[in-house]
Amino acid sequence: MSLPPSNAAVVAPKKELLRGCLVAAAVAAVLLVVAVLPAEYGIDPTGAGKALGLTKLHSAAAPAAEPVKPAATITAAKGSTVSAPGEVRAITIASKQTVAYRADTQEITLAPGKGVEVKTHLAKGSALMFSWKTTKGEVLNHDFHGEPVNAKGDEFESFILEDDVSHSSGVLIAPFTGVHGWYWKNLNDEPVTVVLQAGGFYTDIFKK
Repeated sequence: MSLPPSNAAVVAPKKELLRGCLVAAAVAAVLLVVAVLPAEYGIDPTGAGKALGLTKLHSAAAPAAEPVKPAATITAAKGSTVSAPGEVRAITIASKQTVAYRADTQEITLAPGKGVEVKTHLAKGSALMFSWKTTKGEVLNHDFHGEPVNAKGDEFESFILEDDVSHSSGVLIAPFTGVHGWYWKNLNDEPVTVVLQAGGFYTDIFKK
């Protein structure tokens, strides 16, 4: 007749397992403090890492720190939850302007089937507002876009892209320094004149 196993035979292995886990955790903690933190992160709370030469490993692996550049003039509002009733709050961008404000009105005539560009030079964070319309309500293809300084090939970004419109308006805070402006394509059989009103903190305005 066999007897049921005693509780002591079951409890003993559990105690041994727990003791082994505690020993392993203790060893891991010591290795973390003495070796891993000094070598990987340069943190040496006990001084053992320096004594063992482990902090030199971190110094050799860490790249030389680069000077922090100012984030131009663009700042994004943080922490505010203010919004109008029924609206989802948009991202807020505020930018202190360093260039004098100017306003310009230009008339641009597009030959049949031809396109014309008018550009401004804007620094990153500078604001540009505009409104344009054709004199007789003719429709054009319109691309309000920008390209960074020393852009290569087709390196540009379209901010407002629309077809068959007779007028448009908008505002931009430039995401990068470069030339920003308008391109119109006349698909009509007759010349079309565009009246452009622009204002903002750009340094010049020119036909390209």
